[in-house]
Amino acid sequence: MLDAWFREHPNQPARIIGDAGEVIVLLPHLTNEMRNDPRLSFAGWIVKNFLAHIPGFEGFREGSRDSQIVQEVIMKDLTKYLNKITEPLSEETALAVNELYPADDDQERHTISPRERLLRLVARVSSRVFLGEEICRNEAWLRVTREYTVDAFGAAEELRLWPAPLRALVHWFLPSCRRARADVAEARRIIGAVLDKRRLQKLRGEKVEYDDAIDWFEREARGREYDPTVAQLTLSMAAIHTTTELVTQVMSDIAQDPDILDELRHEMVQVLRDGGWKKTSLYNMKLLDSVLKESLRLKPTGIISMRRLASDNIRFSDGTSIRKGSMVAVTARKHWDAGVYEKPEAWDGRRFLRMRETPGREHVAQMVSTGPDYLSFGHGQHACPGRFFAANEAKVVLIHLLLKYDWRLSPDAPRPRIRHYGWTLRADPTTTMQYRRRRPEIDL
Repeated sequence: MLDAWFREHPNQPARIIGDAGEVIVLLPHLTNEMRNDPRLSFAGWIVKNFLAHIPGFEGFREGSRDSQIVQEVIMKDLTKYLNKITEPLSEETALAVNELYPADDDQERHTISPRERLLRLVARVSSRVFLGEEICRNEAWLRVTREYTVDAFGAAEELRLWPAPLRALVHWFLPSCRRARADVAEARRIIGAVLDKRRLQKLRGEKVEYDDAIDWFEREARGREYDPTVAQLTLSMAAIHTTTELVTQVMSDIAQDPDILDELRHEMVQVLRDGGWKKTSLYNMKLLDSVLKESLRLKPTGIISMRRLASDNIRFSDGTSIRKGSMVAVTARKHWDAGVYEKPEAWDGRRFLRMRETPGREHVAQMVSTGPDYLSFGHGQHACPGRFFAANEAKVVLIHLLLKYDWRLSPDAPRPRIRHYGWTLRADPTTTMQYRRRRPEIDL
């Protein structure tokens, strides 16, 4: 619908009506104008679309608070400690990979659904950073972190089909909403036990130092109201499924362009030999960064970005008018624009490496950079604050998987294709891959 509209009306915004109401999809040239406009609220979009006031949807509530504690923790603490957590990330990845990808015989190939295994891997590795060794191997917590996002998004989608005045009643009876509430209750049981233990240690005067997300939230709150359990769910929702989608797509793209594998492995080995497991080492893996950015260009999370709710009437410089209460977004069609990217429909893992080697374009070619032509992480003050961690986590996971195993698409399987679902783009869930153990050129 959007493609057809913008082909016929290249200079006019689109209006799409769906289950969440009407959304005005703006043209890319307004990206910079709206990116920091205080009248356009990201939190307002979240609350309206994901029913954050209803039990079971608490994971959408904490990230939308005006206090912005979640954003502060991600930007100040998580990003600040990237260099400190790189080695623990690798350690947990190594342990999890050995468990999730067993291969006793170097010649035997094992067929798997890549997304299912990657979801388990990313959930565990993320939890190691957020909650430490105490929780990251707790299967009950890992199940909640894997399933709550799916349950909550599915429940919101189902509940939006009901008239708004009935939702506060209907949610008590819908099975999808009951599953979301059960996930939150289980999370409270697990995180509550950890909080109780730590409070008891303080009362006893025990000098035990923690440096994880529970501690980060306590420090950043400084007396402000927040829900520590829901804060952890919010982190999980923001981090685990999006990173899993990214790595799943990258694995699929690499498998369809096997010539790039030797170059990637050479870069990984050389950089790790020179610098070890440091944030700077991950930064210096420029081909790997390019591969990740290219997969996110071709398959961002959705066909629109920068979703906002207007808190006032707005008139942009080109004459476009937005009424108070309107939901707006920007089309991400620049990602597939031949005027911006050569052969935009083709995956080219070296695309951004070449751009990075072009004077004056070094910064915009990096995976975490945002702009009107690249909206995978949004843009402006509400650009994804966790993108720096997500980039590093995805790199660590790929290093272990690509150096320890040979990969290929299952020979008889159809070619993977990106799936469209409403605004959302998804890696092909039917893809199957085969792996075989190999001897890495460096100890991991």
